[in-house]
Order: sequence, then structure tokens, then C-alpha cells
Amino acid sequence: MAPCARSDAPPGLRAPLLLLPLLCWAVAPRSTATTALQPPRITALRMPAEPPRLGCSVKISCEAVSSLPEVTLLYWLGNGSFIEKLHPDGAVHEGMLLEEPRGSGVVLRRDLLFSSFSARDLRTNFTCVVLSPVGLDTRELRWGPPQPAPTESRELG
Repeated sequence: MAPCARSDAPPGLRAPLLLLPLLCWAVAPRSTATTALQPPRITALRMPAEPPRLGCSVKISCEAVSSLPEVTLLYWLGNGSFIEKLHPDGAVHEGMLLEEPRGSGVVLRRDLLFSSFSARDLRTNFTCVVLSPVGLDTRELRWGPPQPAPTESRELG
């Protein structure tokens, strides 16, 4: 007579242990398909309706969606450099990173703030970047022609 197979699991736990691998095998392909990580993507670049006026303050917003917000970076570059390096005086700087849960992901937003828009800013290539372990997306900022700074008009009388 052949010896019986021996299990170290308690008698009441043997059947569930046999079902666990089968259950994992059956569920894994379905759950992977529904929770597949999507690369982050920039959804909006919000600019003022009018081209910026020289000498005025300007705010540009970059919005992106990410399924991994805890490991996603959203930042601005100017001519390929970090904004802090390009403008150490703080004349152009990034705002705080804002997060808003939406669906299965998170919407991230970071503003680019100009304290006094200059002709130099008009010639700078600004890029919004969203980066995570599953991908990268970028969006370049395109300026229209500059508007002259507002001037006071006086009527002669």
C-alpha cells in the first residue's frame, strides 16, 4: 500500500490552500486588464485669452492626469533648464503642485508665474513636463506677438 501524501497544514486548512493558487490564476488576468497603468498625460495648458503685456504679471497653468500621483513629477522648463536656474531672481517661478482626485487617477496642476513679463520671456521656450515611472508627456508654450505695456493717456485741453 502506498503512503498517503502528507501536509503540514491543519486538516481544516488543506482545501482552501489548494484553492488559493487556482483562484489567483483565475483572477490575475482580469484584474491586470482593469488596473493597467496608463502613462501620465498633459490635458490642458491654460493661458490668458490675450497675449501677455510687457511689464504685467502672467499666470500659465499646466494640468495633467496620472494613475500614480505619488511618484509623478509635474514641472516647468525654460530653454531646457529648470526655472529656478534660468531665473534665480524669482521673476519667473513655479507655483505649488495641486492634486485633485478624479476617477481612477489624479489631476495635477502647476502654475508658471511671471511677476513682470519681459521680452526675454517672450523669446524663452517654456515646456511643461509630466513624468512618472510609466511614461512622459510634454507640452510647449507658444506665445503670440507681445502687446505693448499699457500707458496713461492724457488729453490736452
